[in-house]
Amino acid sequence: MNKRQFFFGGGVKAEITGFNIERFFNIAAQRSLHVCEIGREKKTGAVTFWTNIRDFKRMKPVARKANVRLKIRGKYGLPFFLYKNRGRKLLAAGFVSFFLMLYALSFFIWDISFEGNHRFTDETLLHFMETLPVVYGMKKSDISCEWLEGQIRNQFTEITWVSAEITGTRLIIRIRENDVLLAPAPRETAPCDLAAAREGKIVRTVTRSGFCQVKAGDEVKAGDLLVDGTIPIYDDAETLINVHEIHADAEIFAETVYTYEKRLPAARPMKARTGKTRHGFFAEIFGHSFYVLPPSLGESDWELITEEKQLKLFDDFYLPVYGGVIRAYEYIPYEKAYEEAEVEQLALLEKEDYTKKLSEKGIQILKDDDKITRDASGWQITGRVTVIEDIAKEVPIPEVQTEQQE
Repeated sequence: MNKRQFFFGGGVKAEITGFNIERFFNIAAQRSLHVCEIGREKKTGAVTFWTNIRDFKRMKPVARKANVRLKIRGKYGLPFFLYKNRGRKLLAAGFVSFFLMLYALSFFIWDISFEGNHRFTDETLLHFMETLPVVYGMKKSDISCEWLEGQIRNQFTEITWVSAEITGTRLIIRIRENDVLLAPAPRETAPCDLAAAREGKIVRTVTRSGFCQVKAGDEVKAGDLLVDGTIPIYDDAETLINVHEIHADAEIFAETVYTYEKRLPAARPMKARTGKTRHGFFAEIFGHSFYVLPPSLGESDWELITEEKQLKLFDDFYLPVYGGVIRAYEYIPYEKAYEEAEVEQLALLEKEDYTKKLSEKGIQILKDDDKITRDASGWQITGRVTVIEDIAKEVPIPEVQTEQQE
């Protein structure tokens, strides 16, 4: 037992002096008077203890019977606090208004979080939810979790499972994405030809339907006919009597070349911090923000870095209040010329990023090289990537009039 149990009912710290202290506690125990945290003062030797208001009043006859002196040393609890501040009506009104405001805020959503999403970012999902709309500050009663789950599944076919849950003032959306490749879309059956999407040298061909017009080693340009989807029909006398248009289907692999360029200036802007700093804070309440930062003396450049955090009372009770600190660092701007080693490193990163994007499309890379040149205005990075890819693309069959020959 400790004094905290007396918070709502009120507690008293009493001091007892005299020669019959033990008798006092024995009589108090017989009369079921509760005491706790019994101790002795080092300087005066007086014994102190805690009890509630009701039992303290009943101890006065016991103190007279034991011939000891009872004295109040301290008071603790809500009753004493309210009595002490009984004249401060504004304080009481503010105290009550605070809890009423928290109660009113508990009916709204102040935080939306996602779990399990890897392919789709939080910004992408939030942007879609704004179109529904499901946004911050919305009433919890206006959100149907089952309806929201269905909308997300219908919009993003890669998401196989969705669970929406409202806890406190949070909307938690748990997502499970499909890790297995989706089945390929059914092929079109409309009649068409296959033409070259890019210029290149034919490496190999795989024809499923139609008449292939090229062979390995041929040079083709963009737009050239690769596979003809028009099938002529002849009679026994080898006379053309009709034509049949089909959907051409083939894979025409060719060696093609991709090029890329990147321009770098002769020098890049840099910042040198002087060591001077300023510190402040900012707050945002219901979308309205303000900040406090000491002004700078003189004309100088400052770099601002902020750290933001949302206020919450419990794990799931978020509030529409944001706060954070602002750190300002003074710096001197200058320009630093690119060194050749730095340009070579940037060229390597550019080449790796470009070839990675091609590989993600299923394109086979044969070789890649780059060239770095320098002129008066800066650096020029030129890259050349040789690949093997399927260049066949579907094009409509041109309308031609065929005369029947007898």
